[in-house]
Amino acid sequence: MVTFNKLILKSISSKFYRSIGLVVIGFVVSFSLIMTSLIIIGMKHGSENVVDRMGADIIVVPKNYGNEIEGMLLTTQKSYFYMNDSIVDKIKSIDGIDKISTQTFLMTLDASCCDQSAQIIGIDIDTDFTVTPWMDKKFINSLDEGEIIAGDRVAVRENKTFKMFGDSYKVSAILDESGSMMDNTVFVSRKNMPVMIDKARKAGQGIVKEVGADDISAVLISVIDKSQIQQIVGKLSSIDGIDIVTTDMVSSKLSSGLKEMSTVYILIIALIVVVSILLLYFIYYITLNERKSEIEILRTIGISRRKVKRFLISEISIISFAGACLGVILGFVFYVVLYQIIKNTNKIPLVSPTIKEEIIIALYGFLITFILGPICAYTRINKVCPKEVIK
Repeated sequence: MVTFNKLILKSISSKFYRSIGLVVIGFVVSFSLIMTSLIIIGMKHGSENVVDRMGADIIVVPKNYGNEIEGMLLTTQKSYFYMNDSIVDKIKSIDGIDKISTQTFLMTLDASCCDQSAQIIGIDIDTDFTVTPWMDKKFINSLDEGEIIAGDRVAVRENKTFKMFGDSYKVSAILDESGSMMDNTVFVSRKNMPVMIDKARKAGQGIVKEVGADDISAVLISVIDKSQIQQIVGKLSSIDGIDIVTTDMVSSKLSSGLKEMSTVYILIIALIVVVSILLLYFIYYITLNERKSEIEILRTIGISRRKVKRFLISEISIISFAGACLGVILGFVFYVVLYQIIKNTNKIPLVSPTIKEEIIIALYGFLITFILGPICAYTRINKVCPKEVIK
């Protein structure tokens, strides 16, 4: 058995460049499967989180800023826009509304004012139903002056504080990762915002645009009957100076974008697999033909047809195993790097797959690549291994 294994390894090393070429083909297939699957699932989780994190059925923003709020939800971009809070009374007069909560957006000029450049959102903690449900293992009933809620990607210090405008703020809770704008956001109580803005002004470290106590950026609405959303949107449309965004609108755009990107990725991986199968088939066709004399010698010295086939299959399996392992390992490494780049650029919602999903992806990426080589070579092996040897 030891001699048999040594013979296999010697055969692989004797045709070093051919073996390396076959390993590279296996690597490309495995790497592509792993990377594509991780990206598609990560985008799917990110898209689902965006819709879930909206919390509201309807979001009302100032006129001409509907696309801005969608951009904040879909691409994690930062923004700011304002309208007077008198709009809330008009919205409350509409039948069918269950909950209403307001938010005010601030955006810091740069990281010099804070531990990092951040979107600051003032929330009404008493009426909020979109932020507090997503806090990491903690629920709070109030945000006192000097306290904040931090997104998952906010650079919170080890002592659970975050510095803004010269002061350190206690981080009362940290949100779970969402893949959206919320990950890079600091949430404060709206009633404490005037004090914060005053501190920023005194410190000479301002925000992009100052706001008044009566200014709000968005009104988040939860309706009693989800089937009545469109009717309520129709009633809201009669109010001047607003844009309306619904969960369905955001979900539809996300689904459409995800479907298009998934289709492109799947087509690419399908093309890679098909080309790899053809390459493997022709390479094994040529190399096994070249090894006919070698195989006949093995048969002549008394090695059975079954052992010759096992020898060739084992050799190909080792090469496929090496390519599959290399592809899985580097696929995950490159995904981690890509994930960090996407997190830093904040262009698309992306959330890492779960450990269970990663294990499943690794297994199927490895198995598909591992069996591809032997399958492509099996038919040719049967043909080049003679059943009888002429003596």
